Amino acid sequence: MEAHYGALETRWNAVDGSLDFERLVVPTGNSESPFHRWFHLKEAFSVDLLPSILKKLSFEGLSELRILDCFAGGGTTLVSALELSSQVRVTATGIEQNPFLHHVSSSKVKALQEGPQLAQQLQDAFNEVGRIYGSDASFKADMPALSTFSNEAYFPPSLLASLLRIKAAIEHCDIPTLPRDLLLTAAASCVESTSRLRRDGRALRYASERQPREPWDEFSARVQQMIDDIDLSQPASGTGTVIRGDGRRPLLHVDGAAKKDLIIFSPPYPNNIDYTEIYKTEAWYLDFYTDAQQFRSQRLKTLRSHPSVRFSDEYDFECSSDAAAVRELVKPILEAVPDDKYATGRKQLIKGYADDMLTLFRQCREIISSDGRLVYVVGNSAHGSGDALFIIAADLIMARLAELANWRVEEISVARGLRRRVTNSRFLRESVVTLSPA
Repeated sequence: MEAHYGALETRWNAVDGSLDFERLVVPTGNSESPFHRWFHLKEAFSVDLLPSILKKLSFEGLSELRILDCFAGGGTTLVSALELSSQVRVTATGIEQNPFLHHVSSSKVKALQEGPQLAQQLQDAFNEVGRIYGSDASFKADMPALSTFSNEAYFPPSLLASLLRIKAAIEHCDIPTLPRDLLLTAAASCVESTSRLRRDGRALRYASERQPREPWDEFSARVQQMIDDIDLSQPASGTGTVIRGDGRRPLLHVDGAAKKDLIIFSPPYPNNIDYTEIYKTEAWYLDFYTDAQQFRSQRLKTLRSHPSVRFSDEYDFECSSDAAAVRELVKPILEAVPDDKYATGRKQLIKGYADDMLTLFRQCREIISSDGRLVYVVGNSAHGSGDALFIIAADLIMARLAELANWRVEEISVARGLRRRVTNSRFLRESVVTLSPA
């Protein structure tokens, strides 16, 4: 494995980029930055990454900047881009498959384009919600069908009743759509803090020592934060849109003739994290899923970065002219997978991730301008343990797949090492990779 990855790395310019990127591939500054702080996405990159990338690529002097983020997440790229619109005419497009994360990012982007007049609308909407919440009005606060909400160890009944009543009050208010969406975002952002659950790696975990917070107090504080941020903002002069769809296939959602100057994204890493699972409580709370079938259907639509469901064993690359090259790329990794109960899922992950990334790079190649760039942030991952431990070096695997899709790898900038206590391999790392059209 080390020899395979070493041979791959010699094809390109791999550099130590930790001075530039170590603090930027994690959400440094996001919890203090207006708009970004409305929901904490622990897997996000920093609000400062995009400006740093633009400077590094000498894109700062452009009069127009057309950006695409294929995995919009909480909207970091799009909000950061629109915040630059006083300096450059920005058109920012995002794609996000997860319905809850799409709601969050879309709400942020729309709010940033409205400006201070939205602050009063949101204040009025909040006042109306407070009136209904505190009244004796009879409205039903339905329990989500997800069994997690019924577990009193996770959600103390009185706090859960308050949390559900907030959502019901919002839904019963006659208020404009955007203030309603912002209030729902604020309410959903309280779900974790008003429970004894916390996001930890690949799952939601029970934290018995955690003291849940009072929902209305949390909600009020988060709405006030939104009002303050919007009141101090100026309407973005650029345009931003978040599309609900499959980021692996951007040509399904954007006009291929409208070429992009910069495509920047951080895809789910091949580390077994299923974002449908770890953000499920917020999604069920907002009724994006109402039964187990809808939840499973969403999982099957996601990038094949996890074995939480059994995906199809069909791979598009097998029927392409690049089949032999892709097989050569993944063969040593597949051979390193230990023959245990996880073997099938791990092999599907490796082949599925490669298949999805090749599709993504091919479609992105169709919509990049001749002098544009594609930048991706990705972390490599360790699987198994002891003598059976193996690494999926996503930065190198994706770079080779990008070459097959007619991209040139300009630089692999290693931002930081990961979990050195598990293995001393230098390939367990997080990187920022820059591509240009070949």
